[in-house]
Amino acid sequence: MKRSGPYNVMRNPNDWDRSPRMPAAVGGAILSAVGVSAATAGTVIAFNVTVAAAVGYVATTAVTSWAMSALAPKPDFGSFGGEAGESADASFESRGILVNARAPAASAEFVYGEVRKGGPVTFYEETGESNKYLHQIVVLAYHEIDAVVSVFINDEIVTIDGSGNVTTPRWTNDDGPTIRIRTHLGNQTSADSALVAETSANSSVIGRGVAYLYIRYAFDQDVFANGVPLITALVRGKKVYDPRTGSTAYSNNAALCVRDFITSDYGLNDQTIDDVSFAAAANESDENVSLSGGGSEKRYTINGIVKSGSSIGQVLGQQMTACAGTLFRGTGYWKLKVGAYSAPVKTLTLDDLRGPINLQTRVSMRENFNAVRGTFNNAAQDYITTDYPQTVSTAFKTEDGGEEVALDLPLPFTTSAATAQRIAKLTLFRGREQMTLDADFGLEAFGVEAGDIIAFTNERYGFDEKEFEVVGWRFATDQDAGDLRVRLSLRETSAAAFSWNAEESQITANNTNLLSYTTVPDVGLSISDELRVYNENAANVAILSLTSSLPALIDYVQVEFKRSADATWIEAGQGNLGTFEINNIVDGLYDFRARAVNSFGLRGAWATRIAYSVEGLAPPPANVTNFSGNVVGNSLHLSWSPVPDLDLSYYKVRFSSETSGATYSNAIDLVSKVARPGDSVVVPAQTGTYFIKAVDKLGGLSAIPASFVVLVDSNNVEDFNAIATLTEHPSFSGVRSNVVVLTDDEGNYLALDTAAQFDSMAGDFDDALGLFDGGSGDIVPSGIYYFSNSIDLGEKYTSRIRPTFKVDYLDYVNDFDSATGTFDEREGDFDGDPDQFDTTSASIELRHTDDDPAATPTWSDWQNFIVADISARAMEFRVVMTSRSTSATPAVRELSAEIDMPERTETQQDITFTGSKVVTFPTAFKAAPALGLSLANLADGERYVISNKTRTGFTIDVLNGGTTSTNPVTLDYVARGYGKELT
Repeated sequence: MKRSGPYNVMRNPNDWDRSPRMPAAVGGAILSAVGVSAATAGTVIAFNVTVAAAVGYVATTAVTSWAMSALAPKPDFGSFGGEAGESADASFESRGILVNARAPAASAEFVYGEVRKGGPVTFYEETGESNKYLHQIVVLAYHEIDAVVSVFINDEIVTIDGSGNVTTPRWTNDDGPTIRIRTHLGNQTSADSALVAETSANSSVIGRGVAYLYIRYAFDQDVFANGVPLITALVRGKKVYDPRTGSTAYSNNAALCVRDFITSDYGLNDQTIDDVSFAAAANESDENVSLSGGGSEKRYTINGIVKSGSSIGQVLGQQMTACAGTLFRGTGYWKLKVGAYSAPVKTLTLDDLRGPINLQTRVSMRENFNAVRGTFNNAAQDYITTDYPQTVSTAFKTEDGGEEVALDLPLPFTTSAATAQRIAKLTLFRGREQMTLDADFGLEAFGVEAGDIIAFTNERYGFDEKEFEVVGWRFATDQDAGDLRVRLSLRETSAAAFSWNAEESQITANNTNLLSYTTVPDVGLSISDELRVYNENAANVAILSLTSSLPALIDYVQVEFKRSADATWIEAGQGNLGTFEINNIVDGLYDFRARAVNSFGLRGAWATRIAYSVEGLAPPPANVTNFSGNVVGNSLHLSWSPVPDLDLSYYKVRFSSETSGATYSNAIDLVSKVARPGDSVVVPAQTGTYFIKAVDKLGGLSAIPASFVVLVDSNNVEDFNAIATLTEHPSFSGVRSNVVVLTDDEGNYLALDTAAQFDSMAGDFDDALGLFDGGSGDIVPSGIYYFSNSIDLGEKYTSRIRPTFKVDYLDYVNDFDSATGTFDEREGDFDGDPDQFDTTSASIELRHTDDDPAATPTWSDWQNFIVADISARAMEFRVVMTSRSTSATPAVRELSAEIDMPERTETQQDITFTGSKVVTFPTAFKAAPALGLSLANLADGERYVISNKTRTGFTIDVLNGGTTSTNPVTLDYVARGYGKELT
């Protein structure tokens, strides 16, 4: 070898550690790869949409796919990223990578998977006597690699000892090895010691992050008779991140390699990755596929080289051919779908459509093919570029008129013949699924993603859950319709298109046959009804279920109805098969009918249902359950479980002072209405029985009341003192209005008067119904009884008023003896069910004044009360009795009102006086209170005397013997009594 000046790229200021990466612009590279100009990018892929435009829509579109690469002109990436300017044929062949070339500005190379390759010679120097030694550095990759599996010299794998010496006899002479090869994986932290010792390279020549071979040749004319040999290496390439494990390690998994290229600075340098999508794609790529000769291989791998001078779009396109995949960009993230079938994620129907369908049933002849052929770099033949077996379909050729039309599909990242065949067949079969569909759908399609498979049912087109792959997704508003829509671009697909064992018949069987529209099918009609609430009002809804065995032949259905007693049918409307509702109909008998109309306007026969009974409003509301109460202080907190009736209006709470034997009809209204959806109410705590019933919109009540008994001792809660009790029974001597005092076996009672007395009735004696003075049963609707006495407290105090009265339900007419019908038709007890009536009630009212009632007082309005705390001097009471029945009256048998005052305390301290002191309470009591006193500074022999103790104060005298003391003392006292005089 002749000595010449050393060719040393590492001496260039741009040394290995800063090798060129030459990143391309993201948008331009991708769009250029798929043949879209930058000017139209905003409408094609979402990642190039401006923020302002994103307000109008969000889109997801296939950026590149194996199909785009297959149908595009033959790409310039056969050399795994060939240099610009290389011919397509030259770059595609294996000679594009199995070379070592000196180039002052060679592109950086990045290795994915396992590849045999050479690389740019970045150091070339001759040393020794007569230039005996030639030193070369061959760069394998501009990143750390996992391993150099083996080294080839002129297509022969050689053996290398621990010092790097090639020991294969072909490359040795009498002095020993003539070639030394030292490998560096890119994780080195110092320069090669032999390189520094034997060449002009210094210790700064480390090559951080660069994998390389340092080769030294010892000149021997016989060994190197044909010149310097070609040295290449089988490289296991880059370590990639796996989102499934969160770790970075070597892998040729296709999805992980694509992800790495997108995120790398020599690729897209974009970190917005949908790792859920890529993890799913990685799992599918890792699936084992059985081989016909035995064993298995991973479904999709990437084994090849990316050069920094390559178009990013070309690289992504070639990577998609290795996994039959489609790369999507949408909602701000990259997503990947590899060529593996997945079940439909959603089924869409005509109900989901929001606009017309744009359907194309076939691709153009230019894009059609019935055979697939191409080349790949065959690992079984030392990575030499060769043809993979052609996949051709006789059945598809017959469909295409007998002419063979082949698709040339290079697979530059595929190194397995079996994988190449699988991808070729998948490409052929998926290419025959040619129907495409574009349409606007409602928000049901919002959760669908590009790359998903959906099922679409459209009887008119003959689609019964026909499967489509989503190749485009766009979310936007429709200004005219005023709604939100998802526009989907779909291409038909099937599980057979992804299967190696599928036959052509399975693909042609997926073709759609349109149905005939020459007849009008019958309609199946079934009816149900339910009760619903509209604007707080209950209403019946008739629900018609319309079906047909041939729904594809029906354009719409017509529905009519009428009352069974009427002659005229009412048009209810027209619509699709399925559920049809007729709202707000009253109880009764109805006739319904429906018929189909086809797309030509031809009408079918009526399907009719006669005398269907609607009774949604008739049943009473359910009985109230879980009725209970908790006494908290002087209050009773009632609660219950809500009834489920849709026509519920409110709940009614009644009370009886009886703790045993109480009935709903003999109780009084405590809370007339607790509006729905309330399920609790607070009332004063009283001893007695509490009842509750639900009331519907029509006034119907629950059949059986819920009830429970409460025992209350108010003195256990607060200390009260009974001041006075007004008792009206049994004489009931007060003033009455439309109220009479009657007597029965139990004694006197108050009852509502009747409009006609017995003596005024016409006819025979025994023709009159009910009791002797019941007359015709024409009970007045209301009456008032005024207490015969009132309360005057003398001054204004705060008092607690508690009424006590017992009320029965009395029906003059509807006792058993006067009931009509047969014996066993009567419900409830012998004389009627006491739980069925709440038409009568009685309430006690009071009015009060701060004035002297014997003078000219100003009285308050009458007010209803159960238990009341009233601040007043005087009070008057009355009972208001009501009945909603002309034959029933409340019977008030006991009636009283108790006035109580709570105990209270007055205290004063540090009252200093000498001899005698008149003490006035800050506020007066109702009666003289009890006193507790403490005197400080009493001298020996002194004592005190209390006199003139009244409700307003007392007098205290301090005596020394029999005379008044002259010694000052200090008084503390506590006065405990009841009543507080108010001013």
